Amino acid sequence: MTTVSSILILVGVLIGLAVGFGVGRYAATRGAAAARATWEADVISRESLAQQAAAEVATRLARTEGELAEARAERDALRTQVAQTQTIDERLKPLKDTVDSLRTQAVQANQERAKADEAIRVQIEHVQRGYTTLEGATRQLVSAMSSAASRGQWGEMQLETLLSHSGLLEGIHYRRQDTRGNDDGVSRPDIVIALPGGAEVLVDAKFPFDSYWKGIEAGEGPDALPHFRKHADDVLARAKQLSSKRYSDSSRSPDFVVMFLPLESLLQAALESNGLLLEETFQRNVILATPTSMLAMLRTIAFGYQRNDLAENAERIQELGTEMLQRLGKLSEHIDKLGRGLKSAVTGYNDFVGSFERQALVTARRMNELGVSSGRELSAPAEITDTVRPAPTP
Repeated sequence: MTTVSSILILVGVLIGLAVGFGVGRYAATRGAAAARATWEADVISRESLAQQAAAEVATRLARTEGELAEARAERDALRTQVAQTQTIDERLKPLKDTVDSLRTQAVQANQERAKADEAIRVQIEHVQRGYTTLEGATRQLVSAMSSAASRGQWGEMQLETLLSHSGLLEGIHYRRQDTRGNDDGVSRPDIVIALPGGAEVLVDAKFPFDSYWKGIEAGEGPDALPHFRKHADDVLARAKQLSSKRYSDSSRSPDFVVMFLPLESLLQAALESNGLLLEETFQRNVILATPTSMLAMLRTIAFGYQRNDLAENAERIQELGTEMLQRLGKLSEHIDKLGRGLKSAVTGYNDFVGSFERQALVTARRMNELGVSSGRELSAPAEITDTVRPAPTP
């Protein structure tokens, strides 16, 4: 309101000056009463206009002050909002940092996932190629197993692997394809394992496979049962053939022969179909052996060789010890004889020294006293006082 009052006073002063200037000018130029009346009317009109202008200015000033107040209020509100916005930004900054970190981690996770997907894809391709290779190898194995000769060769290879792991040596502990004859003709077991003491263990590596593989191809359903029963019958039939060859009649082997089955599942499938299979083969002096039981038997034989070698070595050591003691006794006799000789020599030497002093040196000293000089002093040799240590007896 102070500003409005100042403006009104200023406007009044301006109006007064204008009126005074107009009156003076009018009096100077006109000087007439009619002109004065016109001038007064004009002045009144001008004052009215000035008052209206002043009122309008006051109204506008009041409106301007209101607008300024509103503007100040809006400015304060904006400042408050800005302050609040800054406070909110400060509060949201940790959340923003967390979101940025999560975004970075998500990008890295996507990249790692893409790499993992690529690695998994490569591994799947390798597995597929390996499966294809395995499938081909399986077909080759089945084809190779189709003949008895191929099965026998494969069984011999598996048996030789077990022999190498057991520590037995070919030509020393076992022989392959050792031909021998008996009353029924010529027999040739696949492996002949020599036992300590001269006995032998005969091993046959031929085994039935066709029915077993048909059962595997049939799956786990009821269609596989007839094939596995036929496989058990084939194993028993092969055991009967081995029993009829009477291997033990042509060697110093025990009264049994080992039938080697190179797969554990071959025996398991046969036993599941015929629970009395082992008993029936035992009655025919045939032992069914899988890689596990065969390796155990071979290592037992190798252990027997080790014990036998230790026993033979102990006997040889005892013989060598007896011989060494005898030789030491003989050597002790020689040492004792040499000691007696040394003792006799020492006694003879000491006797010679005493005789030399009594017989020679006494006369030499007398000649020296009579003026005969040899240019050097004569003295008797020292006697040996060390004694000979007696030789120890063994």
